[in-house]
Amino acid sequence: MENGFGYFSKDVAIELEITTSTLRRWAIELEKQGYSFQRNEKEQRIYYEHDFKAFRELKKLLANSVPFVDSINAVATRDFVNENAQKMPSVYSETMRLSKREIEDIVKKAIEDEREILLDALEKRMSDTIEMRDRLLTQQLRAAIDESHKQLAAASHPSEKKSWWKRLFKKEKESCK
Repeated sequence: MENGFGYFSKDVAIELEITTSTLRRWAIELEKQGYSFQRNEKEQRIYYEHDFKAFRELKKLLANSVPFVDSINAVATRDFVNENAQKMPSVYSETMRLSKREIEDIVKKAIEDEREILLDALEKRMSDTIEMRDRLLTQQLRAAIDESHKQLAAASHPSEKKSWWKRLFKKEKESCK
């Protein structure tokens, strides 16, 4: 008999990806063949690592099309306890058990923390994007203003005016001839 801590049927069923009713049926059939499970004060079965190994072996045999009765007999006759089984963490340990409310609170806190991190990252990215946009806009405005200044300077320069008028007159004279 193993001293230590184990799991309830719900935990085992989840781990093995089977229903609790399937687990119960398998356990009853194994007990009929002499396999024994430890029980708590409420007569509930408590499962240990060697029991997990037995159920995994049973599941593997059934998956390989070995008949149910033969699979049960093969598993019931093996000594899983002495096959270097390690004990599972306790279902009794208060440090390991969390209530649904505690789990919900932990998950909510983790979600809030993650949301804060994402919002901070988004805010920084938006600030960087806005800053980049502002720099580009400022550069384009400066370039446009410089171009306007150049055009104004060229248009208001006296020698430029004369040459422009001279060219206009030359065109008119040539068209009149």
